[in-house]
Amino acid sequence: MNEQELVEYFRTQMRKDPDMASAVAAIRTLLEFLKRDTGETIFGLRESLTGATDCLTGEDSSVAVSSAGELFLRFISLTSLEHQDLSRCKKVMEERGELFLQKISMSRAKVAKLCHTFIKDGAKILTHSYSRVVLRVLEKAAAEKKRFSVYVTESQPDAAGEQMAEALRKLDIPDQHIQGLDQEGQVQTICLPAEHVLQAA
Repeated sequence: MNEQELVEYFRTQMRKDPDMASAVAAIRTLLEFLKRDTGETIFGLRESLTGATDCLTGEDSSVAVSSAGELFLRFISLTSLEHQDLSRCKKVMEERGELFLQKISMSRAKVAKLCHTFIKDGAKILTHSYSRVVLRVLEKAAAEKKRFSVYVTESQPDAAGEQMAEALRKLDIPDQHIQGLDQEGQVQTICLPAEHVLQAA
């Protein structure tokens, strides 16, 4: 898989599911790269995966892509010390890669399940910009019949705050799009986007 194929595979993943986090698309791409790799040594395979991660980081410079690539490489390469046979080692790496992908794909739902309990009935919540994770938490809280309202700060230059306000309206969650923090005295809860968790946490 050359660099052009790698980038095109990543872009295709993002186009197929616009709600997909770039980290998940990167992991899917790296897993496909691993399956197609024809390297003959573990060291060569690690180098190829590192190069592939760098290539994806060039396409999407977000911390999520580089961090996901590093975590993926660490997670799957733990097995390289357990198996001397390259084909067996590569098979185990692919299995671990699938497991990693499965875990990372469920993280948004897991965060929503754990965090919606912090939103109390009648709460006034402040959030900044657009975040699929924060949106999922608020959606879960609304599904639990909690009544709350959300102040969404404006985000420039991308107008992501307006995107968040629109998404909240579609879920019938009362929102108010504000500039600055002129409502801070009325807020009980702040939900900030954490889409790009660093590998060092």
